[in-house]
Amino acid sequence: MKEFDVEIPCADGAMPAFVSVPEDVESCPGVVVYMDVFGPREELYDICRHFTACGYAAILPQLFYRLGSPVFPPTNRRSDVVDPLAQEANAATTIDMTMRDVTAIVAFLDHGGVGIPVGRLGTIGYCMGGRHALAAAVAAPQAIAAAVSAHGGRLVTDGADSPHLLLERIQVETYLAFAHDDETCPETHQQLLERTAAAAGSHIRCERLAAHHGWSFVERWCFDRKASDRVWEHSLQMFRRTLWTPHEPVMRG
Repeated sequence: MKEFDVEIPCADGAMPAFVSVPEDVESCPGVVVYMDVFGPREELYDICRHFTACGYAAILPQLFYRLGSPVFPPTNRRSDVVDPLAQEANAATTIDMTMRDVTAIVAFLDHGGVGIPVGRLGTIGYCMGGRHALAAAVAAPQAIAAAVSAHGGRLVTDGADSPHLLLERIQVETYLAFAHDDETCPETHQQLLERTAAAAGSHIRCERLAAHHGWSFVERWCFDRKASDRVWEHSLQMFRRTLWTPHEPVMRG
């Protein structure tokens, strides 16, 4: 595979992104990987590489580019505390921003930004990235055919723009995997998300896993192989169903 860094022109500036693409293919589907609160790092690059090994172009945007693209130390030990500046960056990066940015990502790909034509896209977001993966699917339905939220946080707020309301608008196949005893998505939030998803239709599936928030990251105290493999296999199956077509690339517009 090939991997490299790019800058994607967006309405609010240049957004850095890590990219990995398969070699020796004329075109392929793509996966946009939405980061957690700590930002782009080797763990997330490895997730991109994993997708690319399965035949996808993977794009990991730096969601905090408006703030100077900071990266924060992960809470790998249970006693670690999230940097308050990371929490501020999380709160400052809204789903409206992501909905603007994803149109720029799609345009970048459509204009050959990663070197090969990229067809249908899936999105997957971890922790903070969960709500952004959903927002992107709502904002770019002509390009994005599937969305995954893995132990997503802050999916329910008191505001009229609460991310859980995206489920009423999302039209593509969607999978939300919830963590056990998750303070960023507690029981009441999970119940609301499940009710909203059920009302929206059978294209949205919710699943509760017996694992802690952040289970996807191998260096974290809460890493859970069973839960990680479960979400990975479910995501790949969904992407195979929705992103692969006999004729790539997909013409958009």
